[in-house]
Amino acid sequence: MPTPAQLQKIWLLSDTVLYAEAVSLIHRLVRDQDCDPLPASQVAGLLSIAEASKYDELHRFVVHQRDRNWPPSRSDIKKFYTALEEVLSGMQRRRLKDEFHLVGDGQGRSANDIRQESNALMALLAREFIQHLLAENGLLAVELADQRAKQRQSRR
Repeated sequence: MPTPAQLQKIWLLSDTVLYAEAVSLIHRLVRDQDCDPLPASQVAGLLSIAEASKYDELHRFVVHQRDRNWPPSRSDIKKFYTALEEVLSGMQRRRLKDEFHLVGDGQGRSANDIRQESNALMALLAREFIQHLLAENGLLAVELADQRAKQRQSRR
């Protein structure tokens, strides 16, 4: 169970670091790599698993979606999950302890206790990141729908 200090730090990181990184990631995919925003069914599934799961289950879901044999028309979904898995893995391997300073040095604690704490903290960080990512995805989806509607009207 995260301490109150760890929760405060996660909320601060969410508002400052994670928000900006989530927006940057989805903009890079949609605007720079010309991917479609994530469809509503994927948004619902990802948000559901992020809200209800332990980090190991969430990570397993992301890897499963990344590794699925998506048809060419849905290849943007694979790109999305590939990018998301890279972010989450980097966050778990390096940033959780070294940059965010959320996990202590482990003196006097078992490896299992440290792993459980890390997984609980990663579940919270991932949930915050994914919520920001999906919110921005929704905004981009609306923008693209508006642009397409205007293009259709201008052709008439």
